[in-house]
Amino acid sequence: MIRRQEVLTRILAFVALLVSLVEVGRLSGHLGVVGRYVSSPVILLIFCFIPVVALFKSRRFTVNYMLMLFFLSCVVSLIFNHPIANYMSTLRLSLFFAMLCLLSPLVDGASLRVFRNYLWRTSIFLCQFVVIMSLVLYVITVVFGDKGRLLLIVSHPIMLSTLAAMVSVIMTWRFLSRENRVSRLSQLFDALSLVAAIIVMVWGGARGAIISFVVAEIYVFVTLSHRLRSGRWVLISVVAAIVFAIFIGGDVTYRVKKKFEIGKENNSIIFSRKQLWKSRIGEFMESPVVGIGFTNATRYSSLVGNVREVCINRPDLSEEPGSSWLSVLSNTGIVGFMLLVCWNAELQRVVRRRRKNGDINAVKYGALMLFFIVDGFFEGWVLYAGSFTFFLYWLLSSRIMDYRWPVCTDKPICGRCLGI
Repeated sequence: MIRRQEVLTRILAFVALLVSLVEVGRLSGHLGVVGRYVSSPVILLIFCFIPVVALFKSRRFTVNYMLMLFFLSCVVSLIFNHPIANYMSTLRLSLFFAMLCLLSPLVDGASLRVFRNYLWRTSIFLCQFVVIMSLVLYVITVVFGDKGRLLLIVSHPIMLSTLAAMVSVIMTWRFLSRENRVSRLSQLFDALSLVAAIIVMVWGGARGAIISFVVAEIYVFVTLSHRLRSGRWVLISVVAAIVFAIFIGGDVTYRVKKKFEIGKENNSIIFSRKQLWKSRIGEFMESPVVGIGFTNATRYSSLVGNVREVCINRPDLSEEPGSSWLSVLSNTGIVGFMLLVCWNAELQRVVRRRRKNGDINAVKYGALMLFFIVDGFFEGWVLYAGSFTFFLYWLLSSRIMDYRWPVCTDKPICGRCLGI
């Protein structure tokens, strides 16, 4: 007879798969089932329902006070400002809170921990699958059509490039940290993932993702320098990626070179981001303590006559944040910004402690944290619950903080680990 905790574990795994599919489906305009039939209120109810059920199954749970203070700073930023109607800031704040409860250590319990573990593993596998299939479908469209199409699964090149960069970091860590007992089939799948990820990352053209990837890779290689002999698969994958890119044709570096050309024309290689950063800093100066309001904007960078200019008080326009950290600074003021800085510093401290205790996973978590921190300077996802990068960042934070709970070696997972 199946024990109650095993049933719960299987249910959590199934729910984790569904939530991952929904989140990945939101990235693509081609997956119409998700886009048309799953509305934001339905997603909100799902995200609110799962933590409640998981906590109900747990005997105990904890609340992270630093994250709670950060959320309260977001609430205060709206109380002292007038939300812009078409930005739906109140609804976004509700979804933000629900997602924090689901993904982050804001609320933590043993059952939630098991759920997040399955969700993390499933999400990483889906990222691998998306990257591989993007390249496979490109080759198919080259063979059977006049022009290859890379963005068939994920329609946004920046997001696809970011996912590919993350997969590259994780695959590199796997090859350097794993033992020889891993099956050849698993090694082959990971090598294929790394080859596809390197090509797609450059092809997508996200300079922020590429820079973040380089920083994270340096961290992995320096930290695991004593295991470099195990890195032959990494070298093979890089060479294979270069050969494959040349073989399938097309200018893989087109988007990256185009962005640098635009920057050169405007005497700044970070031309597009520079104007967005100026807008966020200008908003911060308007209300430096509590900010201008959660996910609000009062300054808008628009391209007029091939020259970027900052417009003020144009709520009819949509604005790209341009930086996660500067958007937090402008939206929640210095209070919310410093709380988030302290939170990231705490995550890094935990990673260092886990490394000293011999946890090999800590290297992967540390590399991904560096990736997100650097990428956050170029992309604004940390407050936007509809972003898959947001999804992975907060889920990663819960994986890092899992060390606080006792680990049981009983197989299958016993009731004490699940909090039943």
